[in-house]
Amino acid sequence: MNPVFEAFELAAQYRRLAEVLAERHDDAQLIADTLDSISGPLDERLENLAKMVRNLEAAGSGVQQTIANLEARHAALERAAERGRALILDVMKMAQREKVTTALFALAIRKNPPQVVIDRVNEVPPTYFTYHEPPPPTPDKKAIAAALKAGMQVPGVHSEQRVRLEIH
Repeated sequence: MNPVFEAFELAAQYRRLAEVLAERHDDAQLIADTLDSISGPLDERLENLAKMVRNLEAAGSGVQQTIANLEARHAALERAAERGRALILDVMKMAQREKVTTALFALAIRKNPPQVVIDRVNEVPPTYFTYHEPPPPTPDKKAIAAALKAGMQVPGVHSEQRVRLEIH
């Protein structure tokens, strides 16, 4: 068989596996079947799987960066739209126009409902305050870990050491 064709076929097999994993398939049999369809020595398969994982991680980082860029762009567009609205309002006020009708838009200056403005919060009587329930306490995992490490028993808690895969 042609080595170039084999390389393309192998790449396609790993791409299918990456797609299965990316589509959040939790079906262990589907993943096992897809993995079984990939041929080659174990070390080579593990190396290719590590490459696939690195590519997925890089793609995930790219998506995160794209999201951050889009959020920043969205915020900038929102600020620009607000500045545009303020400009239109200022121009209409200077021209002393309450309404303007164009071929595309009907612009009108309207009054908002009255809003409460707090000038000095320390002078507001207590009856006008809302008192919120404090959040419940949360376990201090660092203190618990230190107690367990010191050999103390902590009711309702156990220590667990898991493993992870590092790819260097």
